[in-house]
Amino acid sequence: MHRVVLLTALVACSIGAPGGPEHDEPADFDPVDWSPSDGKADFAGVPATFDRNMVMSDDVLLSSGAVDANAIQAFLEDSPYGTRSWLADYRLENQRFADVLHQIATSNGVDPVVLLARMQVESSLVSATVKPSSSKINVALGCGCPDASRCSSAYLGLGNQLRCATDVLTARYADSVSGEGEWRLGHTKKTSDPLSVTPRTHATASLYAYTPWVLVGRGGNWLVWNVTRKFLKHFDEAGTLHLP
Repeated sequence: MHRVVLLTALVACSIGAPGGPEHDEPADFDPVDWSPSDGKADFAGVPATFDRNMVMSDDVLLSSGAVDANAIQAFLEDSPYGTRSWLADYRLENQRFADVLHQIATSNGVDPVVLLARMQVESSLVSATVKPSSSKINVALGCGCPDASRCSSAYLGLGNQLRCATDVLTARYADSVSGEGEWRLGHTKKTSDPLSVTPRTHATASLYAYTPWVLVGRGGNWLVWNVTRKFLKHFDEAGTLHLP
């Protein structure tokens, strides 16, 4: 991986407007009724009501210890869609997919659940029960695929996509913290919808740098919010979620 090139060259990494009319999983648009089992009724890590200025808290994006590899494996074997994901049996780099995902996420300080949700929003990979086409897997997280441009061959493949996504999310988070990013805390900017967004967290700024769309009820960061809540709820109900 050419990390320097990645961090300096990639700004927006989604393929068009992710989760738009072409999204393969209708259940991802269903409301998610969830209050964390620890009794935190005021839990605002991923708010119960969508707020385009606060998609998720910094703690959630950076919660690399939220779930372990075995919890991810169990999640894939019994997914929120009531099916067994093809990823439960997929070997990546001669390891269980769950182990590789966990290793990449935790080594970069990113919540593995956020990466799972990103895969689902961009390409419906988690809900799929049979292995998708290689062309879909190669750009599974939409990383290295700026809007209106061809995907970079340097980031093709599921492992590369996971590493690319973690690098971009953390780099754009750091840009917000430093105040140098186009998307940053407290700075109002237009999305591609276009709508005005003023990120209330660095994590939200990072998510919009990755996907500059709101698309309430249709895709974009609304779908990132909804799918992340769906996945967090599933881990929580299994007793394997450990958020700050």
